[in-house]
Amino acid sequence: MKRTFALSLLAAALLATGLPASAQDLSRASPVTSSVLATSVVSLAMITAPVWLSALGVSELHDASMPHNRAARAAAKKAGPLPPLTVERVAQQPDGGYRVDLRNPEAPQDLAVMEWPARADNPAAGVKVGDVLDFKPTPAGAGWTVANANGAALAFLPTTTAAATSMSERF
Repeated sequence: MKRTFALSLLAAALLATGLPASAQDLSRASPVTSSVLATSVVSLAMITAPVWLSALGVSELHDASMPHNRAARAAAKKAGPLPPLTVERVAQQPDGGYRVDLRNPEAPQDLAVMEWPARADNPAAGVKVGDVLDFKPTPAGAGWTVANANGAALAFLPTTTAAATSMSERF
């Protein structure tokens, strides 16, 4: 409510300073002049009040949502470094997409799977068993750039958070 009071006080001050000097001294004003002035001020307040109140409400909603957004962004898991993974199997799916099974050579129990939907420029088409794929985290941490042993980028692999909040369905 402090903000509403401050806005009201500011509006009154602006109105008072905008009046001519003869209208500011209401002690010698005629009843008609003071009536017109009072009607003008009340009309202006009635017309602009919904605008000011709406702006205040939107501002408070925005301010209330900001801590939540900051907390969600801070809690979002960012892409970190991954070891190079060896391709164990490349299989074309019935829908035309590809499934690539990967293994971490440093920890053979760690397995991973990548799937690409069917498309003309399918990155899995050039991948074969035994290839080593490198996963470099993007600067913003939204995922990894998957590259083959020659360093050629094959695809972008988003984190689960980035995939859930993305406006695009193709990665």
